[in-house]
Amino acid sequence: MPLQSIWKVSSLVVWGVVCWVAPSGAVCLSQLAQEVDRLGRPTRLGVYAQVANQVLINYNGDRPFIPASNQKILTTAAALYYLSSDFRIATTLMTEVPPENGEIKGNLWVIGRGDPTLTSGKGLRELVRQLRERHIQTIRGDIKLLPALQATPLSRGWETQDLHEYYAAPADPFTLDENSHYWTVTPTRRGQPVQFSWDFPELVTGWRIDNRAITSPPNGSYTLYTQRIIAQGQKILRLAGTIPENEEPELGGVAIPDQRAYFRERLQVELQRQGIRVLGETVNLGTARYELANFLSPPLGEMLPPINKESNNLHAELLLRILGTRLQEVEPDAYVGGMIMVQKFVRQLGHSLAGIVIADGSGLSRYNSVTPRLLVNVLQTMAEQPTYRASLAIAGVDGTLKKRFHRTIGANNITAKTGTLMGVVSLSGYLQNPHWGEVVFSIILNDPSKSRVGARRMVDAIALLLLQARKC
Repeated sequence: MPLQSIWKVSSLVVWGVVCWVAPSGAVCLSQLAQEVDRLGRPTRLGVYAQVANQVLINYNGDRPFIPASNQKILTTAAALYYLSSDFRIATTLMTEVPPENGEIKGNLWVIGRGDPTLTSGKGLRELVRQLRERHIQTIRGDIKLLPALQATPLSRGWETQDLHEYYAAPADPFTLDENSHYWTVTPTRRGQPVQFSWDFPELVTGWRIDNRAITSPPNGSYTLYTQRIIAQGQKILRLAGTIPENEEPELGGVAIPDQRAYFRERLQVELQRQGIRVLGETVNLGTARYELANFLSPPLGEMLPPINKESNNLHAELLLRILGTRLQEVEPDAYVGGMIMVQKFVRQLGHSLAGIVIADGSGLSRYNSVTPRLLVNVLQTMAEQPTYRASLAIAGVDGTLKKRFHRTIGANNITAKTGTLMGVVSLSGYLQNPHWGEVVFSIILNDPSKSRVGARRMVDAIALLLLQARKC
């Protein structure tokens, strides 16, 4: 069956994403692998799809591939399996001795456990409010940070050029405001500097903007990039390149270089805002043993959508390390412990670890290696977990699939996790085939010769093929 008879490719491009119109006919199951092959014989493509116990296609499905953010499928599934959907992360304020007459005699200790949802406007405000409820007005000592999570903050295999970006912010037990400052760059008029603004300027102190970026003519060159420079005590964000006059504003963020200093600074600001003085005296009254305030994250089930729908790397990395604390007695580095726990989960499924490499929780590392069959195995295991399924993006509706599969039979019929790195595009999840019912599938393309748009078009086309597969 000619490929052209299976679907028609639309040339319409919206927001830089190629839109596909619905396939014009079904493809026989016996020809499915042949039709996948006709898409261009990429250097490394893996496709695996299964209905219950019946394999619909195994096209290099047992070969290892770099999964990009499909790695999050393993991280979140293992976390839900070992921690349960109602698991919460606590951030606690403590001191050495009970307060007296509105005064903390010692230090204010913060016990950080890596809550990725903690913010200045919610978490810290609530913690300090609890101090006010105790009628505390003065802290005689200082603010001390005590990590309950000991872990390497940066994962193995992350590329140096990514480390200043918000999506590669370090996974620290004192994460606050996602350890990033977010910004918006708006084109002005051709030949003029772009307009830069912080999204939350009240949270940003000590940064200098070196704006060298220029607005290019409509439909002109787009070469905008940012660079974080830390030198001689200065924090500089440099903008360079060009952005067309008719381009939509660019959204981005920069990783905070010292998140623990930022945490202390924001806590100090909130204490002062609510009328609590920190004298900063040198006080040594022993260890922190008296609890003053406690803030709990949302339950794990509510923390999964930012990871799977929106592909938040920091949340995934912290979750991996929190999972690793279960092994802290035998493996003090929770980052290593988290990788071991994911490997344990893979073995628990009865899957071999041959060719499987777990290097991080988010998929940002190119050292990760998984097979499409493994991802399908995990997704089949989690299929009866409504919390897990609800965490995945819905084609044409939300998350990282919101702008994909418009005007196709894929819209609303594919629920999946996306993945993208340079030369890597992946898509794994569930699709509703009118002939077979629910199909669990995984598509991974590792081909540096293809553009990101071209690779994504190919992966989406294969997903549409799986939607139309039937017996003939």
